[in-house]
Amino acid sequence: MTETILAKRYGDYREYAAPGALSAVIRCSWMHRAPEGPPAARIAVVPDGCVDLLWTEAGFLIAGPDRTAAFPRLRPGETILGLRLRPGIARHLLRCDLDALTGKVVPLADIRAHGLTTHHDRLLAASGPRQRLRLLQALFAAGMGELPASRPDATALHALAASRPPDAIAAEIGVTARTLRRISIAEFGYGPKTLARILRLQDLLGRIARPGTSLAGLAADAGFADQAHMNREVLALTSLTPGEIRRQMRG
Repeated sequence: MTETILAKRYGDYREYAAPGALSAVIRCSWMHRAPEGPPAARIAVVPDGCVDLLWTEAGFLIAGPDRTAAFPRLRPGETILGLRLRPGIARHLLRCDLDALTGKVVPLADIRAHGLTTHHDRLLAASGPRQRLRLLQALFAAGMGELPASRPDATALHALAASRPPDAIAAEIGVTARTLRRISIAEFGYGPKTLARILRLQDLLGRIARPGTSLAGLAADAGFADQAHMNREVLALTSLTPGEIRRQMRG
């Protein structure tokens, strides 16, 4: 059986904090270089509740929100650059509800005409991946004037989804449960219960490599009912067990 490896542990993956005003609309920028030679493992990109703007030598792409892990095929030596958009930004940038993009990676130009696509040759001409990523950030920042502020109810939903049931969130932000579900589907690509599962997973991933904590303790800290619940959820969302993820993250 082919081994599954977290994308962030495959090849050279690096994240960078967004500079200046760009931090209001992107969570981070990143670059990922695949190793040379044919892949010896299946690569898993786990769901994180985000949408990413990608650039490769083939052009600009949008990676929509995922419900469960995606398993992309990376060409040997391929480098991908990305901007991870903050909650409440992607729908306004792309001018479409995100459920249309759930589980998909599509060319940016297929979604909407955007000025970024005219700069592909400039990015190709840059001297290396780090320089290209800086240029991509600068080009995106130059077009930020057309982006509205994050939608407050989407931001509140993202902040509360992992810790409160949908009815309580709806009451807090002053909408009906049905309206909350419409907001969640439009802004995140799926309903609030799926969003909660994914955010709980991300909370766990942020803790899992820390020394001195048992898996049962991690389950409690991340808000799972118990370790068995954590095991089921993590396997369903990522195709890996918590133990396998911890081994990779510590490796």
